[in-house]
Amino acid sequence: MKSKKLLATLIVMSMVSTTLLVGCKKDEVKETSKDNSTSQEIKMDKEQFLNIVLGAEPKTLDQSKSTDSVASQVLTNTQEALTRITVDKDGKDKIVEGGAKEWKQSEDGLKWTFTLRDAKWSDGKPITAKDYVYGITRTLDQKTGSQYAFLLYPIKNANEFNTGKAKVEDLGIKAVDDKTIEFTLNSPCAYFLDLTYFKVMQPQREDILTQHGEMYGAEANTMVFSGPFIIKNWVHNNAVELEKNPEYWDAKNVKLEKVTMKIIKEETSRMNELYNGSLDSAGVSKQEWIDKFNGTGKFDVKKGYDGTGFYTLFNQKNKLFSNEKVRKAFIIAEDREGVAKTLYRGLAEPAYAWCPPGIQIDGKDFRDKVNHNLVEELKKQHPDAKALLVEGLKELGLDPDPSKINIKYLESGTDARAKEFAEFAQQNYKSKLGINVECEYVEWAVFQKKTEQYEFEIAGSGWTGDYNDPNTFFDLFISNAGITNTGWTSEKYDNLIKDAAKTTDMEKRTNLFKDAERLLVYEDGVISPRIWRFKNTFIRKYVKNYAAPTFGTIDLKYTYTEGRE
Repeated sequence: MKSKKLLATLIVMSMVSTTLLVGCKKDEVKETSKDNSTSQEIKMDKEQFLNIVLGAEPKTLDQSKSTDSVASQVLTNTQEALTRITVDKDGKDKIVEGGAKEWKQSEDGLKWTFTLRDAKWSDGKPITAKDYVYGITRTLDQKTGSQYAFLLYPIKNANEFNTGKAKVEDLGIKAVDDKTIEFTLNSPCAYFLDLTYFKVMQPQREDILTQHGEMYGAEANTMVFSGPFIIKNWVHNNAVELEKNPEYWDAKNVKLEKVTMKIIKEETSRMNELYNGSLDSAGVSKQEWIDKFNGTGKFDVKKGYDGTGFYTLFNQKNKLFSNEKVRKAFIIAEDREGVAKTLYRGLAEPAYAWCPPGIQIDGKDFRDKVNHNLVEELKKQHPDAKALLVEGLKELGLDPDPSKINIKYLESGTDARAKEFAEFAQQNYKSKLGINVECEYVEWAVFQKKTEQYEFEIAGSGWTGDYNDPNTFFDLFISNAGITNTGWTSEKYDNLIKDAAKTTDMEKRTNLFKDAERLLVYEDGVISPRIWRFKNTFIRKYVKNYAAPTFGTIDLKYTYTEGRE
């Protein structure tokens, strides 16, 4: 992927200055946005608030320990990493300044130096380079047990420190002074800048962590905030309420005074709230609702690939799924076309490999460069999934009669929609393989805990890319990543991903990822790719500057409303 250039300016709203003018309507505030050539007047609503959906209850908001996108949505809007990711006027992702006002890379690509801006925490204390270094070091510390530590392995000795083979002073990161951070890498890394907007690059306060210990990130009052908003109230399993952070370095350009992220489990309830105005945006997949919202003329719709791949996860520590032939039988039996058409209502396409479309390498779509159909290759090799399952059962010394096999399918969610997904899988495996499947429904936090502790046999899961490079879909399967708990390790796979991280030769990187994907799906049958999802988000027309990058989460820093009824 081509390195993204340092941008001198942010999106238009960063240049806006606010002036309350005599003669405005009581529910409007006029703004003037000026540059060297244009003058634009914006009529903002007097009351600036937004109601959006939070997909589930965050397991934790501890930057070092959270692993899900729902936590990332909250953290992106309440904390300030070294950079931020937003979208340009054409809707393309772009990296802009965050806690760092500028950065530079050495000619050999091994050193990155970030210069911080003057900024404060929500309690008024200065944010320093030591806060960033502390957060990154804490994520890498073995004692923290971060599942995302592997993301930081491009940093010199990060892997060694995380695995207890090096000391903290050996790490390739240091605070040169209060405003300067220097990274030394193991080798040039094509995607290093893409890591700098992620939560592992957000600052953390050592005194706050010391004060609250294991409770940090479990409640709003255990945290301080460095981003555009603070958490005013966190009602568990109901909503996270944000308020504008008056101490934020760019507070004058943050327009929203309040953001409510609602946790609404039932699809019908979400749709009704979107329709009646209680929600300002939400993803919509059911055709009857799509037609209903389109008919109002009150919504804009954001479409396209959303950088997510859904898959079936096998626990190889379980005897049944320790067998390669059994896993491949399940891969072959997967009804991808039915899932895309029936469950995702056409807002997805079948996945016949792992890395989804939209992921770029050297400025080109990885799927255009690597267009192999690994599932079809498996089907050609093993046209009868049930016969392959029987072979696997015999190798395991189990009864070769599939009807004697009973498994549990773990589903994240207890609502009606979750039951649709699990029951579809249940019926499909019964039909294609002749086995018996029991569905187990749990809430998202419990699902995470069960999969982390290998308390499952087979589960439906998904992964959304953290940055725009194939590595974000492949490095989670390296042996020490700890993100996808399959029980599978492969030195060959690890070396492929390590080699891809070390080289800036994009053709070589492409081929290394191609080989890794073949090993993951076709050769070892580690996971069963299911679908690649499309986004179909309905946003009320009065919501302006709504930034939802493909590789990142909703960033409401510059969002405002104009014309809310």
